[in-house]
Amino acid sequence: MMQYDGDTLTPERYLVAPPEIERTLGEYMARSGITQLACAETQKFGHVTYFWNGNRSGKFDEQRETYLEVPSDRVPFEQRPWMKAAEVTDAVLAALGEKDFDFIRVNYANGDMVGHTGHLPAAVAAVGAVDLALARLAAWAERKGGILVVTADHGNADQMFQLDQKSGEPKTDPETGRLLPLTSHTLNPVPFAIYDPARRGDPYRLRRDLESPGLANQAATFLDLLGWAPPSNYEPSLLE
Repeated sequence: MMQYDGDTLTPERYLVAPPEIERTLGEYMARSGITQLACAETQKFGHVTYFWNGNRSGKFDEQRETYLEVPSDRVPFEQRPWMKAAEVTDAVLAALGEKDFDFIRVNYANGDMVGHTGHLPAAVAAVGAVDLALARLAAWAERKGGILVVTADHGNADQMFQLDQKSGEPKTDPETGRLLPLTSHTLNPVPFAIYDPARRGDPYRLRRDLESPGLANQAATFLDLLGWAPPSNYEPSLLE
């Protein structure tokens, strides 16, 4: 139906033209002189680069953008649920020790990829690994005066078993009696947390007049936190 890979033009013939996504946050920042660092392991590297930039490969500005990819393990996710969370954090903190960046985006793949396995103990370990990584980033924010924003684009490890639509009770396998794992993304609300050590006791106030706030509002929110005025065609910031 659509061309899903613009780099290789795959497929060559399609029914619906691919959307042209312009003025993404990454492009706007690069054109405005905001330095950026993007880091993830292989499983999510495209999400902080290609997809983040509106299905566009490459950088907008070689001088102002740095991309770091940490190679993922090639084993089933439930066998190494910690994945590369520690190494991704190592890479980010090492880069910050060498250069100042205005905006850093990091994707931890653990909750999503391990969540897809349906293996509850592994998912618990996966989320624990991300908690440790976020604690390290929070400590950096405290030392350097940065702001840490934690959010997600969907749930996965938040619900590990299928639920009956009518009763709300977990479904079981009629033959074994075991709970049926849920391996798909969930539609549960995701958190949006701002940790700004410099504003202890002075919390940010979120707008209450937005009908359906979501991912699109985050671009203007990040610019707000950086002290930049968002473009007029962006969805409004989440902050009052």
